[in-house]
Amino acid sequence: MKKAIYYVLGVLLCFYLDTLLTFLSPIAVGHVKFILVPHLVFLFLILITVYRNTSTALVLGTLLGIVQDLYFGQIYGLYLFGYLLSILIADKFLKVFFRDHVMVYWMILLGIVFLEIFVVVLYHVLGLIDFHILPFLTLRLLPTLLLNGLLLIFAYAILERKTKVKTSIDIK
Repeated sequence: MKKAIYYVLGVLLCFYLDTLLTFLSPIAVGHVKFILVPHLVFLFLILITVYRNTSTALVLGTLLGIVQDLYFGQIYGLYLFGYLLSILIADKFLKVFFRDHVMVYWMILLGIVFLEIFVVVLYHVLGLIDFHILPFLTLRLLPTLLLNGLLLIFAYAILERKTKVKTSIDIK
């Protein structure tokens, strides 16, 4: 029960920090606006999937997916489905690949790419946005990956300091 409270508090803190970091975006450099989208909740959910328990991550993903859809979304169920699908895909990849920090780092960044493309394509199919691939890649996806890569390095530093994360490559 105590771990569950820590997980819920951690994911709510990540949701709050996501909301605060969203105010940094867009960043204007000259006439070009770069859109930075933090995904701390997603990072937290995948780290729970990797280092703790997939079922816990699925429950938290369901709860925070609903909250994120209600708070930010125009389409209800979009982040809920995206989080759950990403957690399940990450779990399947972890059965094939090793769980060392470098592999997990790149898998999480690949998951962010999947989530961003999933959201943008669905918005485009429903006619809510006008989608062009090159501006999306250069002005949104790459800055988002850079921001989340830095946040993930920071999260790893906190995890290593506060918990006993096993670093063996043959973790089950």
